[in-house]
Amino acid sequence: MSLGPLILDTGGWLYALAGDEPYASALRDARPAIVPGLVLAEVDWHLRKRREDMGRLLKEVTQGAYAYEAVTLEDVERAAQVDKKFADLGLGIVDASIVAMAERLDLRRILTIDADFSAVRMGKRWRKAFELAVALP
Repeated sequence: MSLGPLILDTGGWLYALAGDEPYASALRDARPAIVPGLVLAEVDWHLRKRREDMGRLLKEVTQGAYAYEAVTLEDVERAAQVDKKFADLGLGIVDASIVAMAERLDLRRILTIDADFSAVRMGKRWRKAFELAVALP
């Protein structure tokens, strides 16, 4: 049963890839599972000593198992605004770009282990909250 589109954040995706439940189930149930370009780069960094695993993952991405979404220049500009608005969270470019991309794609579901996404709001009036695919402890 598909629960619809799901944006992948680095930690949640890594947990899912490792087979950790309920992250793995959330990933299996997502259609599509959207991989932001900067998240793919972070995952590559985490798998830097596991090149075969990263190679398999890249093959899955390029063969359509995931929906790859490049960060646009507009996303970068919006990410800077998001990072400034939520400066107390210390989001950084990757998480802030996920917020910008979610706004652009009109998506709210995210697979993450990062509690910051519980506090972040998006949209013109900063009212839209993310829906966490897996509840955080």
